[in-house]
Amino acid sequence: MFNALTAFFCMALFGVFVKAASLAGGSSLTINFTVYLGATLLTLPYMIKQGKEFFKTEYFLYHFLRAAFGVLASFLYLFSLRYIPLVNATLLFNTAPIFIPILGLFILNEKVSPKCWLAVFLGLIGIAIIIHPNKNILSNPADLIGLASGFSLAVAYVYIKKLTPTDPPARILFYFFTLATLLQLPFLANCAAMPAEQSFLWAILGCVVFALAQMYLVKAYEVSSAAQVGIFQYSTVVFVGLIDWVVWGAVPPLLDIAGIALVAIAGTMAIRSGHPTILKNSPQGD
Repeated sequence: MFNALTAFFCMALFGVFVKAASLAGGSSLTINFTVYLGATLLTLPYMIKQGKEFFKTEYFLYHFLRAAFGVLASFLYLFSLRYIPLVNATLLFNTAPIFIPILGLFILNEKVSPKCWLAVFLGLIGIAIIIHPNKNILSNPADLIGLASGFSLAVAYVYIKKLTPTDPPARILFYFFTLATLLQLPFLANCAAMPAEQSFLWAILGCVVFALAQMYLVKAYEVSSAAQVGIFQYSTVVFVGLIDWVVWGAVPPLLDIAGIALVAIAGTMAIRSGHPTILKNSPQGD
């Protein structure tokens, strides 16, 4: 329990730090690139220590697709932070367990239990409450962008499912961080200005707590099942809400709180439903 809660507290700090980096003037792309470059450098010594054979993989395409959707998810999350409350953006980013059963059905031909379908249905209701869909939603699509981050993360998780039978977690993480960094380079060249020093420092802190979150998740999995760890996933939203309130004085409207609670319940139900892809990949930070 301690390791799981610590991991998700670190993920909450990640959201706070990247929001601070954004408020300090950094672009979503430069912040995202800094985080992934730092994560690559942190994992590189371990990979080198394992020897060149550890880098070999027969499923490079799956690694590439996992990296493409994973980095898209985190970029959309960072972008949504500029326009919607931190709590809402974090919650929408964590809607991945709700989308995974649908994607698993079409991509992996996995069966979906009635309990899991109920979780998906409740989650979609909660999402609708949060994003308030109406005829003006396209003129201010920040909520949809936040939701797209959760959907993209779900796609990335599906490709992790395809990789786990053949590739160890350390190799999957390394290729994810490295390819995600390289995929951003062509777009980074078009940035007009380098990030401000303060923004860069916040992004570095975000990278550090992200790495700590992964470490504590591994420790949590060593002593508990994926389902037992997964039920703490939405504690990230609680931690973020408390920090957002203390630091920025943000208090979500009651209707948003109801939607957040419903999505958290639905996500937890999906995790506890026994769906194989959710159990294999949730919770993880991208």
